Amino acid sequence: MSDFKRENKSTDAQINIHTIFASGAFKNVYKGNYIKGERAGQECVCKIFKAGSVFEASYFQAELNVVAKALEIVNRFNRGKNIDQNIWLNQPDVWVFLAGERKGEKVMIEPMITNFEKFNSNTGWTPEESSPWINAMQALSHFSYHTTNRRLLLCDLQGGVYKDGFVLTDPVIMSTNQEYGPTDLGAHGISTFFASHRCNKYCKAHWLIPRDQKIYFTIQKGSAMVLPRRQSRAALTCRLPGLLENLSIQEE
Repeated sequence: MSDFKRENKSTDAQINIHTIFASGAFKNVYKGNYIKGERAGQECVCKIFKAGSVFEASYFQAELNVVAKALEIVNRFNRGKNIDQNIWLNQPDVWVFLAGERKGEKVMIEPMITNFEKFNSNTGWTPEESSPWINAMQALSHFSYHTTNRRLLLCDLQGGVYKDGFVLTDPVIMSTNQEYGPTDLGAHGISTFFASHRCNKYCKAHWLIPRDQKIYFTIQKGSAMVLPRRQSRAALTCRLPGLLENLSIQEE
């Protein structure tokens, strides 16, 4: 069975590093184009962490861990035919600038998403006006809690609607052990999310819900975060097999 991941499938890109295309809680986003590989000629985005947002030297690996776990959940959701279309997840890779003023800097590269929308946040925010895709995303979040036996919640869902489905990027996972980075608000975050959640036609009656559904965090559209409690891990001092590829990014 294939994964529902949307990969770079390229080995080089040209990035307009002088103009910020979008900005999130932790990263600035820059547009670019793939110039080698299967996606040559297609648009991509380059995501660079803002100063002060990387609390651990291993933050790239932490982010990829979130994507890997989110992909497991998305795969399960799709294979269960919970909705009549498939959800795909952008799979970012860590690339490095090989030249220019940012030479040696690591960034995340992934395919461009058009028609970008946000469907929920990690505090339970959703758009005021409902739609089939908002309901589908809410169901995916609820499903994630059920299928992990109350341990995890996939949320902060955002991306683009396409004719053959939906593509997600930059998801958040919250866990009872608070192990998925600064946007993992832990058990209280899960409770806050479900305090606003209303089941819809895609949710199943037997899906689990938290016993505690109180609001512990301010409900907001942007990603809420907490400072890490654990001591930072050892700094990355070598190339990680399977993580960093010998790829180049050219500045425009």
